[in-house]
Amino acid sequence: MIGPSSSHTAGAAKIGFLAQSVLGKPFRKVRITLYNSFADTGMGHGTDKALVGGLLGFRMDDERIPIALDLAKKKGIEVSFFCEYDSERHPNEVRMELYSASGEILLTISGQSIGGGAAKIVEINGTSVWFGGMHDVLIIQYQDVPGMVGFFGEVLGDNKINIAYMDISRDAVTERAMAVLKLDQYCPENVVGLIKQNPNIIEVISIRRLSEQYSHT
Repeated sequence: MIGPSSSHTAGAAKIGFLAQSVLGKPFRKVRITLYNSFADTGMGHGTDKALVGGLLGFRMDDERIPIALDLAKKKGIEVSFFCEYDSERHPNEVRMELYSASGEILLTISGQSIGGGAAKIVEINGTSVWFGGMHDVLIIQYQDVPGMVGFFGEVLGDNKINIAYMDISRDAVTERAMAVLKLDQYCPENVVGLIKQNPNIIEVISIRRLSEQYSHT
């Protein structure tokens, strides 16, 4: 790894990497809030550089991490940091808000560094989730109408993709739902396309497990 701390540097880089995998498209501004221990000692341990490096697609062993802030600036990405203390949150937690060039918010995402370079994503757009890169993941946002779980379950089954775990959250106000599926194998783009054909699907994001694209996992 690059940096002095497995939790404050390596784990932070992994959080950033997972975040950009979830977003899956360019961004031009990021607002990063560090909590608790991250807020206290993160800057000294390079947590700021590691998070931004991860957002740029760098792995925890990438030698560009120490200059990640400069590289982000050269790419025209505006980065701002804030520190807060919240006893309800994990000691090493971060919340990131990513924006487009026009100022549209693209994603809010929170992650936790849990030690030894391990990390997990715990919130996406205000919805609690739980994944850390050990599985291939499929994130599906959809209109909360009957039959949707059966629909994408059938599509995956027809394509020999097994669901290891599924977590579903619903928003009664917006009448939308989000399913986070941990899979035994990666869901390819052609299958993603089949799921998107349903008019009640809002967005589908397929993420490879980190062991296939990331070192030291």
